[in-house]
Amino acid sequence: MKVTEKSLKFRCTELNLGVLKDTSFGIRFERTAKGYMVELQYRDGTPSKVLIQEASASEAAAAVEGVALGAVAVKDAGTGKPEYVTRETYVRQGGERCPKCQSKDISPGHLIASKGIIIQHCSCVRCDLVWNSIFRLDDYDCSSATKDE
Repeated sequence: MKVTEKSLKFRCTELNLGVLKDTSFGIRFERTAKGYMVELQYRDGTPSKVLIQEASASEAAAAVEGVALGAVAVKDAGTGKPEYVTRETYVRQGGERCPKCQSKDISPGHLIASKGIIIQHCSCVRCDLVWNSIFRLDDYDCSSATKDE
């Protein structure tokens, strides 16, 4: 069966009103000059996540079906969503939300630095989860540094 823009629109609507309704995200596609783009749109204000871009209609449809299968797997596991967000989601959110309950009411703790890595102990005021945020050195900038004279 040939995938069309109309069939992609129908499938995204069907999923958003069906298996994705009780998740923390929805799915959308867009036709661009270079092909199709498919993205997850989070309901909590997290920036959208592009899954595929500059794709053919059949590639876009495969990405949409991958999202559907993932949502079904979470439901089959007996939860409306995973107990904790993925590491990728935590990083995309800038470490500003609890990885379990998604509250912004978190308490950052002390820092431990070693060999280009900083570990910060954190806790959630709402659900009492305790975790470590890990920061890795990836660059430096001397342009705004001033030398004491």
